[in-house]
Amino acid sequence: MIKLALIGYPLGHSLSPAMHEAALGELGLEGDYTLFETPAEQIADRVEFFKSNDFRGFNVTIPHKVKIMKFLDDIDGFAQKIGAVNTVVISRDKKLSGYNTDVYGFMQAIPQKSRESFRGKKAVIIGSGGAARAVGAGIAEMGFSELDIITLPSEIFNAGEIKTLLNKNYPYLKIEYVKLEEKVGLSGVSLVVNATPVGMEGKFQGQSPLSEYSLDSLPPETFVYDIVYKPQKTKLLELAENRGFKTLCGLDMLVLQGAKGFSLWTEKDAPVEIMKSALLQNI
Repeated sequence: MIKLALIGYPLGHSLSPAMHEAALGELGLEGDYTLFETPAEQIADRVEFFKSNDFRGFNVTIPHKVKIMKFLDDIDGFAQKIGAVNTVVISRDKKLSGYNTDVYGFMQAIPQKSRESFRGKKAVIIGSGGAARAVGAGIAEMGFSELDIITLPSEIFNAGEIKTLLNKNYPYLKIEYVKLEEKVGLSGVSLVVNATPVGMEGKFQGQSPLSEYSLDSLPPETFVYDIVYKPQKTKLLELAENRGFKTLCGLDMLVLQGAKGFSLWTEKDAPVEIMKSALLQNI
């Protein structure tokens, strides 16, 4: 019996159970994936519960991706670079190992030809929250030489933290951060990534984090990537497609980061297409 879980607080509707249980079923593995809403003061107790009840591992989401690190016995080098863990593996001797699969999912979702074309180019991240850490590391790993972080005035401090973290591990990456304004010029940019919830189903749906002025300033070969996956075509992607840009939504990132975690837990190749199909049926 393979017991898997997700912790975070608060936990709304999650697509992870459908994705991982479909993968278990496809491989003929008995198991389940359960959601555990976990306030910060309950993390230690939750971890002990998982260990004593023979869980194989668990995912970590907002706001615990940094806090969980102090409860782990070892942390993968890549997760250390990012300063955040989203996947924990529990070994047979109850040791906890932390990984970050978000960066893998973010990068692998981009077609290889596009990834290869980014070396030495300039990227832009919109937002400076937790998702921006993984996106920033992925941008550095793909060989970009410049990165601008466009952030809300209230989140400038977060952008400074991300810059410090990335420059520690990727000193060659030139990083600037600027306030989000109506007329942010984006000439010379090869990749734009929305790492905010703007455009997501709910109160932000139908909104774009970038103005049409900013989109019109982009070069024609720009790749526009929105890590929001519900809806699959956000307002930002709609506006970008209308201008002829290559676009990508966050669905494949979600699938691929989940597949990487599944493989870490089960030591088996994840059935990626089955996991994606399960997501599409539940969105």
